[in-house]
Amino acid sequence: MAKLVSSLILFVLSVSLGSPCQARKSRECGYERWPVKVLADKDRAQIDPKPIDTTVAALSALAIHEVPYPYDRRIAPEELHIFRIKARLLQVRREKDSDLHLLLQDLDESDQRMIAEVPAPDCAEGTGHEQEYLSVRRTLMALPAHTVLELTGVGFFDFLHDQKGGANNGFEIHPILSIKKID
Repeated sequence: MAKLVSSLILFVLSVSLGSPCQARKSRECGYERWPVKVLADKDRAQIDPKPIDTTVAALSALAIHEVPYPYDRRIAPEELHIFRIKARLLQVRREKDSDLHLLLQDLDESDQRMIAEVPAPDCAEGTGHEQEYLSVRRTLMALPAHTVLELTGVGFFDFLHDQKGGANNGFEIHPILSIKKID
C-alpha cells in the first residue's frame, strides 16, 4: 500500500510540476533569450548576488531599453541585479516553454502589475539552479491566489508582446530563485 501511495504522489508531482520526460519529449524548453531566462548566459557571473529590496511599481517604472535584446547577454544594469519584492499573487499558469508564469500585483498600487517566472528544472540542466527552481515550483503549487508573498529573482526585460498583466516596460523577475508566503 505504501508503494502505491508513493507512486501516486510521484505521478501527481510530475503532472503538477512537469516531469523531466515531458519537457524533453515535447521540446517545451528554450524560447526567446532562453540562456538569460535560466541563468546559462554569458553574463551570469556578473550578476550582483546581493538582493535589492524594491516593489512591483518601482520595477514597472524602469526605463525600457531599445530592442533587439541580445539572445545570450544581459542588458545592464537592470539584468545584472537580483531583486526582492513583496507582492500579491494573482495567478499562476504554465507557459508553452514549461515555465510557471506568475502575475503579481503591487501591495500599495493595485493597478501596478508585473510578471515573474520560474523555469522547469529539467529545462535548466547544467545551470546549477535546478534545485532552486524545483523548490520554488513546489512552494508555488501550494499557494492560493491572492497570497502575499516575497520572492527573489533576477531582473529580465522581455520583448513587449500582448502579455496580459505584464509591466508596460516588459520588465520581469525571471528566473525566480526563492519564494515564501508572508501573510
